Amino acid sequence: MNPGGASISLTYIASERIIPGYGGGMSSAKASLESDTRVLAFEAGRKHKIRVNTISAGPLGSRAAKAIGFIDMMINYSLANAPLQKELHAEEVGNAAAFLVSPLASAITGAVVYVDNGLNAMAVGVDSPIFENLNIPKDH
Repeated sequence: MNPGGASISLTYIASERIIPGYGGGMSSAKASLESDTRVLAFEAGRKHKIRVNTISAGPLGSRAAKAIGFIDMMINYSLANAPLQKELHAEEVGNAAAFLVSPLASAITGAVVYVDNGLNAMAVGVDSPIFENLNIPKDH
């Protein structure tokens, strides 16, 4: 890779939070990937001026995601609980990747960039019955 190049990987929030049913070692693998992103950002940055980042995409109805078996439930959960109540599209993840490899992101390395309509920012699901009297705005 040429000096000034950029590398991107894909991760998932299960690396840092429990997602019931998302197992088989994938959570651990994603956590390791995020750690490696930081280490490689230092090593590749110092040695070769290469940036290394990872994108944590939210629930996306891709063919690969369908293999976990409950992606539709995760998409519905995101629609109900993310700050931006809309379905995530592959193009949005691609746009973030295009930005990260572009000169516009020339000072960004070692980062986990969340492309998930803000779902990562939520500590609790607002669809919980405990919040029913709060009049939380909903799009749907």
